[in-house]
Amino acid sequence: MQPRHVPVHARIPVPAGGDAICVHPIHRRTAAEPMSPGGSVMKVRRYAKRTLHLAVLAAMVSTGSLTMAIGVAHAGTPVDSSQVAAAGQQQSAAVSGQQDTAQTSSGGTSTRDASRQSDKQKDNKKKQSQPTTLGTINVVGLRASVANAVQQERMSNNIVGIINAESISQFPATDVADALSRLPGVIITRNGGEGKNVSIRGLPPGLSLTELNGNFIANAQAEAGGLTRSFNYLLMPTDFIGSVTVYKSEQAKLDAGGIGGTVILHTRTPLDMPANKGFVQVGGNAISTMGNKIEPQISALYSWHDKSDRFGVLVGVGYKKRDVRDYLSSATSWHWWANGTSASNYAAQPPVLVGGQVVSDPQNVNYWPNGGVTDQAGHSYSGYWMPQQVPFDQRTERRRHESSQVTLQFRPTPNFTLTGNYFRFAFNNDNVNNTLEIPEWGLPTGPYSQQQGWQLAPNGLTFDPSHTIVTGAKYIQPNGTGCAALTNPVTGEARQPIDVCSQQYPWVTGNYDIQSAKSQSANIKGDWSAGIISGSFNIGRTWSNGGPSVSFGAAAKPRVFKDGHWMNGNQLAMWNIAGKPTMTVSPNVLQNMLNGIGQIDLGSTGAGTGLTKMAQNYAQADFSLMPDVNWISSIDFGIKYTNTHGSQTSIDQRWYCPGTTNEYQQCDPQAGVLLSQFLLPYSLTTNTKAFTTNVYPAFNFSNYYAFLNHRYGPLQNINQPQNFGGIKEQDGAAYVQLNYATGPLRGNIGVRWMRVLQSTTIGTQVETLNQEYYQKTPGPGGEILFCPSNGINVVGAPCNPGDFQYRPTNEWDVKSVSLTHNYRAYNKLLPSVNIVYMLPHNLQLRGAWSEAMSPPGYGDLLQTGSVTHVTPAYYYDRAQFGAQLPGYYGSGGNPGLKEFTAKQYDVALAWYPKPGAVLSIDYFNKKVKNFVVPVTLSNLVVDVGGQPITMTQFSTIGNGESGTSKGVELAGQYLFDNGLGVLANYTTNQTSSTNVTVGNTVVGKSKLVGSAKYAANLSVFYQNSRFLIRLSSNWMGPVIGGLVTGLTEYQQPYKQIDINAHYKLTKHLMLTASILNLTRSMQRSKIGNDTLLRLNSLEYSGREYLFGATYSFGGR
Repeated sequence: MQPRHVPVHARIPVPAGGDAICVHPIHRRTAAEPMSPGGSVMKVRRYAKRTLHLAVLAAMVSTGSLTMAIGVAHAGTPVDSSQVAAAGQQQSAAVSGQQDTAQTSSGGTSTRDASRQSDKQKDNKKKQSQPTTLGTINVVGLRASVANAVQQERMSNNIVGIINAESISQFPATDVADALSRLPGVIITRNGGEGKNVSIRGLPPGLSLTELNGNFIANAQAEAGGLTRSFNYLLMPTDFIGSVTVYKSEQAKLDAGGIGGTVILHTRTPLDMPANKGFVQVGGNAISTMGNKIEPQISALYSWHDKSDRFGVLVGVGYKKRDVRDYLSSATSWHWWANGTSASNYAAQPPVLVGGQVVSDPQNVNYWPNGGVTDQAGHSYSGYWMPQQVPFDQRTERRRHESSQVTLQFRPTPNFTLTGNYFRFAFNNDNVNNTLEIPEWGLPTGPYSQQQGWQLAPNGLTFDPSHTIVTGAKYIQPNGTGCAALTNPVTGEARQPIDVCSQQYPWVTGNYDIQSAKSQSANIKGDWSAGIISGSFNIGRTWSNGGPSVSFGAAAKPRVFKDGHWMNGNQLAMWNIAGKPTMTVSPNVLQNMLNGIGQIDLGSTGAGTGLTKMAQNYAQADFSLMPDVNWISSIDFGIKYTNTHGSQTSIDQRWYCPGTTNEYQQCDPQAGVLLSQFLLPYSLTTNTKAFTTNVYPAFNFSNYYAFLNHRYGPLQNINQPQNFGGIKEQDGAAYVQLNYATGPLRGNIGVRWMRVLQSTTIGTQVETLNQEYYQKTPGPGGEILFCPSNGINVVGAPCNPGDFQYRPTNEWDVKSVSLTHNYRAYNKLLPSVNIVYMLPHNLQLRGAWSEAMSPPGYGDLLQTGSVTHVTPAYYYDRAQFGAQLPGYYGSGGNPGLKEFTAKQYDVALAWYPKPGAVLSIDYFNKKVKNFVVPVTLSNLVVDVGGQPITMTQFSTIGNGESGTSKGVELAGQYLFDNGLGVLANYTTNQTSSTNVTVGNTVVGKSKLVGSAKYAANLSVFYQNSRFLIRLSSNWMGPVIGGLVTGLTEYQQPYKQIDINAHYKLTKHLMLTASILNLTRSMQRSKIGNDTLLRLNSLEYSGREYLFGATYSFGGR
C-alpha cells in the first residue's frame, strides 16, 4: 500500500507581522526512502528559514498515512487558509492511547523513530486511521505554544494539562511550579516567594506524584527531617524542561502514587533538536524586601548530533543566586485559659467559639495549666483563648541554585535508540532568622498583692467583641509593689534583690542555619521496534541528600543582675494582633542592651545538625503490541520494580568547657554575659507589610557563633539514636492497557497491579523530668534560687549571675532510648477507564473512572518518637511557667498508617470553536480513604519499647476513614486575530468531613487536609512579531490544614498578579522582563473558621523583579 497524500493547510490568524501556526502536509517515508528535494519536508524547511526565529518543539499529529505538522511562518508567507478545525475533527477521531506517551518516553522516544517505521508495518494495522505518538516540530511565540497545548490536550485519551517549553522558559519564571499554577486545578505552596510543592484539585502535595521523564526523583529537603514523597520544585530549573504533562485522570501505564494527579517533566534530547542548537541566558533578579539588590542568574544549553542522526550530545548548566527576605508575624501555641479546666476536666468552663458554641473536640484543646490570669490592677480573667508566644520574624536567605544535565543518544539502527541521562540539582541556603518575641512566661493567677518572685502580670488584656479571644497584652515594670517589692506583701518576709521580678521582654532570639540539598538521577533507556511490537527498557538510579550542616539558635533578655540588683533595659512590652500585628517596647532597649544591660538566655541557646538521605534503584520494561484488529490501536503492557532506601537523622551538638565534659553553661560563670558584638548595632526593619514595631534588636549570629567556637572549641556531636528514622520500600508493578479507536470513539482501559513491601525503623526517646532548679524550700510552691553576684550556686558550683540555679542536667533530665521496627506488605489492583467521544460541531465528551493508591508519606511514617514523663517535682518546679500537669506526654509518627486509596471519576465536555480556542467544563469526584490528619489525643495507650504507657496527651498522625473531594473545573482559551489572547480557568472543590482514626479508635472528625475551596487563573496577553506582554492573576481559596489545639487550621485565600514581557531585538536575541507579585500579596493562616482574630501566621515575601537576555543560535 502506498502512502496517501491528503493536502491539509491552515493557519491561525495573527496581526500583521505576527507569527502564524501553519499546517503543511508531510509525506511519510520509510527509513530507506530518501527525502525528496521537492517534497513537503523541504517546504517546511523553506518556511522555517523565513521565520523570525526557530524554536524547539510543536506538535505532529498522525492519522494513518496523513501527518500534520504545526510550524511557524511569517505572516507574509502564502499558505492555504482552509479550516484546521475540520481536519482536527478527523485527527481526534483517530488518536489512541499511544499518544499519551509521557510516562514511557523519558527522553528517548522521538518523532524520527516513528518516521523510520516501514510502510509495511503500518499496513499490518489494516485500517485508515493509525494513531501515532504526538511528535514535535519548531514553533515560535506564546500564541503558537498555547494553541499547541490545546491541540495536544484535545488529542490525548486522558484528561491532561500541558505546558510546552515556550510557555516556561520564554519568561524568567521563578520555577516550574509557578508555570504549573496557571493550569486548571493546580495550586502551589510557596517558600520565600518561590513555588515549592504542587497540589492538584485541592488534594495535598503528598498525593500528587512528580516524575522526571517518567521516573521518580529522589527528593532532597534543606531542612532537618525532610524525608518526603513530595517533589521539591525549588530544585528544578525551567531551562532544561521541554514540556510538562499533568495527568488528572489515571491510566494503567502511569506509576501509582498520584491520587491528586501526576506531573511528568520532560527534558530535551539531542536527536530531537537541530544540530548545534543552543542558547545562553543571562539575567538578574531583585526583591523589594532586599532593597532591590540585583542578583545574577545564568543558564546555557547546547545540543549536537552528527549528520546521520546516529549520535547526539546535549549539555545544560544553570546557576541562580536569589536573596530572599520574608517578614512573618505569628501568634503560636494557643491555649484555652480558664480556671479549673484541663483536657480531662473542662466542664467548669469549656472552650467555646466566638459565637458561644462549645468546640467540637474539647478533649484535644491545649489548656493553660494555671487557668486564668490576674492583672496588675487586680482584674481577673478566665475563659478565653490566648497565644503563649507572639513572635515577629525577619528571615533572610541567601539561596543558590545549581543545575546540570548531560544527555547522550545513540541510534545504531533506525529501529533502536539508546539514551543516557544524568541530572544534578543543588540548592544551598544560608538562612538567618531574627525573632522579636513577647512570650507569656509565668503569668500569675492569684491576686496581684500575693504574687511572688519574678512573675510579672500584665497591665491589662484586650479582647475581641465576643470577649473569648485575647487580641493584645501590655506589660509595664511595676514599682515597689507585688513581685517588685523587697518585702513579701503577704508574709512580710524580706526578699533578696535577686528575687524581685524584672522585665524579660522582648525576647531577642532566632537561629542561623547553613542548609543544602542535592538530588541526582542517572538512567539508560532503550527504545526499539520490530514489526507489530515495539517497546523500551529503562534502568536507573536516583539519589539525594540534604539538611543543615549548621543549625544554631540563641536568645537574650533585656536585663542584667549587676551590683546586687536587677537592671532593666526595657520598661514596656506590648503586643496587639487585631488588624496589622504591632509590638511596642521601650525605644532605648537596643541601646541599653548594646551597653551591657542584657543577658544571654542559656537555656535557649544551642546547636544541632541533620541529614536526610534517599536513594531509589529502578528497572522497567514496556511493550506495545499492534494486533491486526481494526478497533484496537495497541495493547500496552509492562513491568516495573523499585527499591527505595531513606533515612532522616537529627543530631544535637554541644560546647564543653575545655578539658571537661561539662556543658559550657554550667561551668563558665561568664557564659551568660551579653557582649555588644553579639548584637547588630542597628535596628532591623520596623514597619513591614506583616507587622510594625518601634524598634527591632537582633542577634549578630555569625559573631556569636564564632565566639563560642573560639572560646570553647568546636561543637561536639551527641549520639542520639532516638533521632533516627529509616525506611526500606520495595515496589513491584505490572500493567496491561488496551487502547482503542473506532469511528468517533476512542480511549483506553487497563489495570495495574501493585505490590508494596515496607519496613521502618523509628527511634523513640523516653525522658523523665525531675526538679530542674535549686529551691529555697523544695516542694510545691518552692521559690527558685537565682545565681548570686559571685557566680557560685548553693552547692558550690559555677552559675550565671542573675540566672536560675540549675541542677546538673543528668540529675533532672534522665533519658533512655528504644528503637521500634515495623513491617508491612500489601497488594492492590488499580483498574482505569478513559473514554473520548467526538460529537458534532467540534464538541468532545470525555469520561474517566479509576482506582488509585499512594503509600503514606515518609515523614508521617518516620516521625521520631518522644515521650516525656513530667514528675510532680518537675511540675511544681515549673508550674509558674505553664508546665504541663504531671503525667506522660509525647509525639511520634504512626508506622501503622494505611495506604491512601481513592475511587474517582470525571465527566468533561469541551468545545473547540477554532484552532487554539477551547471552552470546557469538567466534573470530578474523588472518594479518598485513609488520608492523614495530624491529631493530639488524650489518654491514648502507646507501646514504648514493648511497654504500654497511658499518655496524658500524645500528638501523632491519624487516618481519615473516607473523605470526598468533588468539584468542577471551568476552562477557556481564545486567541483573537488582533494579537490578543485570553486564558482563564476556575476550579471549585468541596470536601466532606469524616472520622479520623488511630488504630481502630475514632478520635475525631476532619476534612481532607490540604484541600482548597477554589483556585482560579486569568491570563491576558498581546503578541506581535517582536513584542509580547502578559498579565496573569492567580487566586487560591482557603486551604484546610491539620488540627491545632482542637481546631482546624486554615490558610486564607491568596491572590497574586504577575506581569511578563519580552522584546526581540534580532532573530537570535531576545530581552525579557517580569514583575512577580505585583500586588505585594501576603499569605495568612488562622486557627478555627469562626474568626480571623485567632491568628496563626501572616507572611510577606515582597515583590520580585526579573530581567534578562537570551541569545539562541545554531540549528540546521
